[in-house]
Amino acid sequence: MSTPPLDELVQNYLEWLKNIKRAPYQTFRAYQVDLIQFLKHFLRADRNEIPSKEEIEEYLATMQKKYNYASYRRKVTVLRNFTKYMVESGIHVPDPFITISLPMPDVNFNLPVQYEEIIQLIDSLPENSVQEIRDKIIFSLIGKSGLTVKQLLSLKIKDINLANNQIILSRNQLTFIDDKTTKLIELYFSKINEKAALALDDYLITNDLKSGKLPLSSRSINLIVDKTSAEMGFKTRLSPTVLRRLFAKSLNEKNINKAAKELIFGRKSRLVG
Repeated sequence: MSTPPLDELVQNYLEWLKNIKRAPYQTFRAYQVDLIQFLKHFLRADRNEIPSKEEIEEYLATMQKKYNYASYRRKVTVLRNFTKYMVESGIHVPDPFITISLPMPDVNFNLPVQYEEIIQLIDSLPENSVQEIRDKIIFSLIGKSGLTVKQLLSLKIKDINLANNQIILSRNQLTFIDDKTTKLIELYFSKINEKAALALDDYLITNDLKSGKLPLSSRSINLIVDKTSAEMGFKTRLSPTVLRRLFAKSLNEKNINKAAKELIFGRKSRLVG
C-alpha cells in the first residue's frame, strides 16, 4: 500500500480533528494554520511526500528563530500529534519526528522577592481554624518542600511519613518537610479527627474538611496562594510557580547537589539546573 501524498495526509488529519475528534474551534484553527504553513514549506511541484526527520529538524530550527517560545512549542506539538495520527492510521513514517526533543526555556530566578521573606510570610500565617491550617500547609508544602500543584492535590495521608519528615511523591521521588510543617500537619490531623476519623486513602488537601474524599481544584490552590498573600499585605502577588522557584533558588544557593534536587523535583524538572 503506497503512502498518500503529504497534502492529502494533512487534509485527512484536519478533517479527523474537526469531525471525529471534535476539537474546539480555536484549537482546530491553530492546527490548521500551523499545518498549512508546514505544508507550504515542503510542498513542491516535483515532491509531495513526508519529509525526513533531518528536514523536519531544519524546518523547526527556522521556526524557532522566527517565533517566540510559546508559538514554537505549539508548532512542535502540532507536528507530534500529526505524526501520531499517521502512525495510528497505519501510515509508514520512516523517520517519525514525534521523538524530536523540545528544548525548554531557562527558568527565571530573578524574582522580586527573597526566599527569607517567603519563610517569614509562611511562619506568620494564622492557625485559628482548620481551613487556615490547611492553607498554611499549602504554602509550606509548595514553598518549603517544592511540591507542584498536581503533586499537592494528589497527596494522600498514606504518602506522608511524619516520623521521618518525608513525603513520598513517586517510586523515584520524595521530598522533605521541616519540623514546623510536621507539627502543623499533626495539628491538622488532630483537628480533622475531631470531626471524622482520617483514612489512609483520604486526600491531604481537600475542599470538604469533614471528609478527605475529594481534593481541591488547581484553580483553588492558585486562588488561595494569591488571595492569602494579598490579605497578609505581602509586597508582591504570589503564585505556586513563584514559591517553587524561590525554593529551588534557595537550594542552589545552599549548593545542594544535583542528585538531591532530582530526588525532590524529578530528573526532568528544569528546576534541577
